[in-house]
Amino acid sequence: MINEILFMEIRLLGEFCQKYKMSRAAANALFSKYKIWQYIESCYDIFHINGDEYNLDEISTVLKAKGAIL
Repeated sequence: MINEILFMEIRLLGEFCQKYKMSRAAANALFSKYKIWQYIESCYDIFHINGDEYNLDEISTVLKAKGAIL
């Protein structure tokens, strides 16, 4: 299961970078600062049955709610 979560995290990071025109390093810093890595892990059961676009929207909503500027 850890490999599946890691694969999802890597895929979502790449798609997040494309969507927001951000480097992987900058997105990783943002994900770390706002605990998005932990959020993805805690929501894996829901995230793995939804599409990546839904998951990206969910991540963006959480980031904005925490005060991140995208």
